[in-house]
Amino acid sequence: MNANATDPSFRFLQDIAKDLATGDVNFPTFSAATVEVRAALDDQNVNAEKLARVISREPLLSAKLVRLANSTALNPSGRPIADVRTAVIRVGHSNVRSVAVAVAYDQLKADRDLQKHRDKAELAWRHSVQVAALSYIIASKLTRLSPDEALFAGLVHDIGFFYLLSRAHKYPELEANPEALMDILRSWHASIGQAVLHSFNLTPAVMDAVGEHENGPHKMPPRSMRDVVHLANLVAAETNPTNDPAVPREKLNEPELAAVLAQAQEQLSSLVSVLHS
Repeated sequence: MNANATDPSFRFLQDIAKDLATGDVNFPTFSAATVEVRAALDDQNVNAEKLARVISREPLLSAKLVRLANSTALNPSGRPIADVRTAVIRVGHSNVRSVAVAVAYDQLKADRDLQKHRDKAELAWRHSVQVAALSYIIASKLTRLSPDEALFAGLVHDIGFFYLLSRAHKYPELEANPEALMDILRSWHASIGQAVLHSFNLTPAVMDAVGEHENGPHKMPPRSMRDVVHLANLVAAETNPTNDPAVPREKLNEPELAAVLAQAQEQLSSLVSVLHS
């Protein structure tokens, strides 16, 4: 018998490949923002800016909304929409409500499966928020790229981590071996995240950033969305749940970047607060 056939890690990844091939992707993340979205939609005075901020707290909802905004029905021009704020304006509140309800329903069904891993999920969520805020600042201060798109790319950059974590309950033998599970999360979350988002009609820039955010070396000044998110991920290395303590992390020695982030500390803290609250 093929040794791989009995290896729980191999079976886990093989089954995930089959699941992703269907294109029907739903899973819980740590954020409970879908409830907040419903409250925001009930507010008759909510504007697109505020609604986009609330939606941006939920990576899967954000990605699905951007996909809807890029659908042929709502975007006949074919010009790509790459950030949540523009997607909200294009889709309209009623469609946002429909997507939010659908995502919330699916997450409620699956949330119990993530309970035993909520500590890991919370760490990943906090890291995602930090990377999103850093990406926004880096894009706005050091590039001509869209800061809103950079924030979105940062928010969803670890979506593969949540997806893998949400599927782990089906493999008790793997869950019983935390080191093996973490090895899968560490090695596969970027490529799985890219596969998860494959059917979401996101821009190539965002897809590249998600798939390559752990790969170095870093580039200064940043010229692409991948560069931006990679730099943000390095700056936020202390909170990265996939860090391997046995592997030395790339050290950043970029005075210009450090100066930009120091000057933008108030704006950075504000962004993190908005996304967390």
